[in-house]
Amino acid sequence: MPIEKKPSLPVAYRYTAPGFREYKVKDNDSWESLAKTYNMEVWELIYQNFKTQDIAETNWYLHHHVGCTKKTKNGANWVFSSKDTPGIVRVPVRRIIVPAGNAKKKSEPKFKNVWAGLGKGHSGDLFIVGAHDLIGMVYNMGDELPNVRNAMLNINGYKLGLGLGGSVGAVFILAHGYDTSSEMQGVSGGWDFDIAVMAKLGDFLKGVKDLRNTVDTIQKYKKMRYLTENLIKNMGVTEPGIYTIPIPLAGVGVHLWGGYKFGDVSVLRTGKGIF
Repeated sequence: MPIEKKPSLPVAYRYTAPGFREYKVKDNDSWESLAKTYNMEVWELIYQNFKTQDIAETNWYLHHHVGCTKKTKNGANWVFSSKDTPGIVRVPVRRIIVPAGNAKKKSEPKFKNVWAGLGKGHSGDLFIVGAHDLIGMVYNMGDELPNVRNAMLNINGYKLGLGLGGSVGAVFILAHGYDTSSEMQGVSGGWDFDIAVMAKLGDFLKGVKDLRNTVDTIQKYKKMRYLTENLIKNMGVTEPGIYTIPIPLAGVGVHLWGGYKFGDVSVLRTGKGIF
């Protein structure tokens, strides 16, 4: 049985976002195929339907609102079928057609200098000075599948600011402004507000939790790319740096800190692919 979770505030039954229309699903339809048809990211299309980036909540909507009865081979998720009742999802009113002359733009990907991934970090603070240590894998968000560059990072350093407590847990890593992983070597610092308990990043953190500490499938990579794009927009990230965001309830401890963070960044290894 697919894992389902009822949203705390479900969207209305047959809710349709502005600029979208109802579409009757059929055999062989998928979120991927529909998103490709309308030139959208998969999780952008899902969000426009259900206002969530959580896989378990998406499964709940597919079961209770779309009426899906067919499962994936591993039984983990619901899939579309012509027999679904009502079998309705929402797609854009108009199909966005990219002119053929714009195809060359793929050689200059939008996020060629952005890397993102997941890691495990430890932080400890006592009022003014605190220590932090993190190891994780990041992926280039501008590369085309399957040739996605990856790099394993270790960040070991200290913080200056007000803090109290300690925590160990999963961390989302955003490296902004680096065309290659070798450019991340050295010291990185920046103003940051680091909350490892009761953080208020809403849909972003719900979506990151869904990745479950590793990016090991194409679907997870695409979702991380979508989450990263929205994070950059929401945080207004423009300056080069390595930003770390603790994932609440994905670790042990209570940790609250705000100040300036330094770290010696080491690139332990590099490669290509999602694994």
